[in-house]
Amino acid sequence: MSTIDEIKNALQALSPEVIEIEDDSDKHAGHAGNTGGGHYNLLIVSDAFTGLSLIKRHRLVFEHVDTLMKSKIHALSIQAKTPAEYQPQ
Repeated sequence: MSTIDEIKNALQALSPEVIEIEDDSDKHAGHAGNTGGGHYNLLIVSDAFTGLSLIKRHRLVFEHVDTLMKSKIHALSIQAKTPAEYQPQ
């Protein structure tokens, strides 16, 4: 199973309406401080974020991917939106 699939599986508990993950690792290969794991951009849309501040939304995401952060993810850029905030591009 790919890391992207593992991230998606870990976030299913938030019942996302939209979940998009981009692997951005190739742009960061070999930079200082990278001890392993990839760089990912995440867009997740879920009712679970309703009423939460940006920091609480990010904490909620990180709670669900905590195990992966220790091994397979070096950096995760998060856009966490409610369905009302989401504007498809």
